Amino acid sequence: MKSFKTVVGIDVAKDTLAISIFDGTTHQIKELGYTKRIIRKELITPFKKVKESIVFVMESTGIYHTRLAYWLVAEGLNISVVNPLIIKRYSQMHLMRIKTDSADAKLIAEYGYEYQHKLSFFRTKNESQIAVDNLVKAIDDLLLQRTMSNNQYLALKKQAKYSKEALDSYKRHLKFIKDEIKRLEKTLQTLLENEFNQEYELLRSIPGIGLKVSAMIIAVFNGFKNFESAKQACSFAGIAPSPYESGTSVKGRGSISKRGNTFARKILYMGALVATIHNPLIRQQYQKLVESGKSKMVAMVAAANKLLRQAFGVLKSGKPFDLNYVKEYNV
Repeated sequence: MKSFKTVVGIDVAKDTLAISIFDGTTHQIKELGYTKRIIRKELITPFKKVKESIVFVMESTGIYHTRLAYWLVAEGLNISVVNPLIIKRYSQMHLMRIKTDSADAKLIAEYGYEYQHKLSFFRTKNESQIAVDNLVKAIDDLLLQRTMSNNQYLALKKQAKYSKEALDSYKRHLKFIKDEIKRLEKTLQTLLENEFNQEYELLRSIPGIGLKVSAMIIAVFNGFKNFESAKQACSFAGIAPSPYESGTSVKGRGSISKRGNTFARKILYMGALVATIHNPLIRQQYQKLVESGKSKMVAMVAAANKLLRQAFGVLKSGKPFDLNYVKEYNV
């Protein structure tokens, strides 16, 4: 692992960036507008000549960080996108209380400098991965629209008197959404079979993982190429348990971190619902947790966690899911 003389910590917001240029001793703080012209002037041009000695570190912030990461990578600069949970724990470890964009940028820079040997570099997605990501999210959006429109249709139909024209409009709209979902699902499946056939077949070997979960793992997790362990992947999705203990006598119930990728967590929950019926290992775990007094929600989160670990196991091993070889799926 190369050693960097300077770490540029970046706190990314929708329209602004807080920058901390840190050399291990002092911080140089800047507040920038989030435009390509400003990024080129303030970050790309000044640092491109010394790019081998500098690394840019930022948190994964849903979609806001992606433009900046792609712009910097395109110029050959070193970029690391860090799980927000890691930065939060680093902040807690150093008893940080100030919460401003500049303070966050300084914290990210200090983390990057101290743990630069642990940083993994950002990899851009190819066009096929971007297409998979867009398609699976579009399908999910259409499913939400279908539910909302169907509720409106039923509510109108239950009125004592209603407009037939309005009711017919809802019917046509629902049919359109249904047809679009089918069309996009077919397009997505063809894309997965043509461009990611090996990963898709491995993931589909796991009971409970279908089209949407497979597509999400390939697009959002990049097939786990940037993850060293299943635990890291679970933290990224925000389904890693956080135990609460103090000494030997105080033991709280703990909680589930929800600072990770919201979309990934949502799709994994949906896959977990199916897995608790069709996946023997997950069904057994789910039933055991419920019978021991755990809430169904807690048991479902544990199911999502285990499902993601199984996916991590098959993709990292290159072997299809096998009920008789449990160790591989509990990395």
